[in-house]
Amino acid sequence: MEAQKTGKLINYLRTKKGLTQKELAQQINVSDKAVSKWERGDGCPDVAILPNLAAVLETDVDSLLNGEIKRRELTEEEVQKLLAEANKQNGWDKINKQFLKNKDARVLIYDFKRPSLFSKYDLRKICNIFEVLCENLRSELVGSRKDLLDIHIASVDELTNEEFLRSVPQRTFFYSYDFYDNSGFAVEVDPTLGKLLLKQDCKKFPELTQTDKDCLYVAYIKDFTKMLQNIIYANTDKSIPFEEFEKKLTFDTLLPWSSGENPGDMCVLVTLEVKTDSYVGMMNVQFHYAYFLGMCKKMGLFGGEGPRLEVLTDIKTKPVENNLFVEFGRFLPDSVDFEPGTILLTQKKFGEALNVIVENELLYGGEVVCVDEKYGVRIIEVKQGQPLCYDEEHYVALRLGACHVDKDDIAKIGEGTVFEVDNYIGDAIYIIKDGKCIARGEVVIVDNIYGVRVID
Repeated sequence: MEAQKTGKLINYLRTKKGLTQKELAQQINVSDKAVSKWERGDGCPDVAILPNLAAVLETDVDSLLNGEIKRRELTEEEVQKLLAEANKQNGWDKINKQFLKNKDARVLIYDFKRPSLFSKYDLRKICNIFEVLCENLRSELVGSRKDLLDIHIASVDELTNEEFLRSVPQRTFFYSYDFYDNSGFAVEVDPTLGKLLLKQDCKKFPELTQTDKDCLYVAYIKDFTKMLQNIIYANTDKSIPFEEFEKKLTFDTLLPWSSGENPGDMCVLVTLEVKTDSYVGMMNVQFHYAYFLGMCKKMGLFGGEGPRLEVLTDIKTKPVENNLFVEFGRFLPDSVDFEPGTILLTQKKFGEALNVIVENELLYGGEVVCVDEKYGVRIIEVKQGQPLCYDEEHYVALRLGACHVDKDDIAKIGEGTVFEVDNYIGDAIYIIKDGKCIARGEVVIVDNIYGVRVID
């Protein structure tokens, strides 16, 4: 039993339970001076006291002996119970899929502050690029470094710059390529992995130095980024010279938070797992959205639009018109500028329910969800009293999407009902004027208010 570690654990568990030293002492029949002595690390509890102490602090004897809480994997039953409790707290125990074509569709909340702008096809393309990269790295490194056993893709994800920076150590190997123009990428290497690549003894030399950073760049990062950009370029239409496509090292640091990235901007994060004979470490490649959605997409990296399934309608089938609309609001059309770049600011706060209009009446409020690959809405509010009727001939509406509901089914709509609308995740939303779509836009948040930036 290490007095310092055990003392810190006792202090943590006592504080967590809201007990004073005196109150804890009374429950285990010792003096408060004894508890104070333990927590200072000047002594340890008697072995005979440990079972009672563990019971009061709601832990186990082994944890007190080791000075750290023993962790264990949750059972499937415990996981399901926690998920059920979380869903109940968030109102997600109320999900009605009766109006969905696919009753097994995955329904998730959509966060406009963390927009998903890549389809599964796009992410698969990025994954394919890194699979080629990993194969090339394995071929080059295995021969020269017998201690490097494998490198493969651990994950491909979309998140904010802030979420990424919070996930890496405060001091680490960090190399930024043209990030200040918001169109580049950055490479981050696990400090321990970086040290091993430099053949340094991490126990003897735990601190990262500027020399370490420079040496890792010369030895590995420079060639790694060159290889990465060559593979990406090879998958484009090469409509611009490689010299204009290639990003140069613009900033390197041991302190990632000093890189000047906009915390709220989204990025694509590719994490590579590198396995050595003594350690398994991570290497992250963080792409700003503009890198892929700007130049790379224009150069045909994703082959235009990804494949989509469109259900054909039989020629004899009577066409139906959409009568359920999910909107950020309807507004006066006077003097509205629809030039690309203009932000149309609504009066709806971020997180507030969107308007769900049925047969031109505002009947419900809903939260935006993903229904597989498409946008959807989950009803969270049923409007009370006389419904607001939108019967104006001239108006501007900012519309997320629409669908059709049979009149006989309208009465079945209630809290938890989910609808899939006619718009894919990440696609622009519709800007409607007098019933016709005249422009499209992307949702933005301005001072915690929903807005729509006109894009075409």
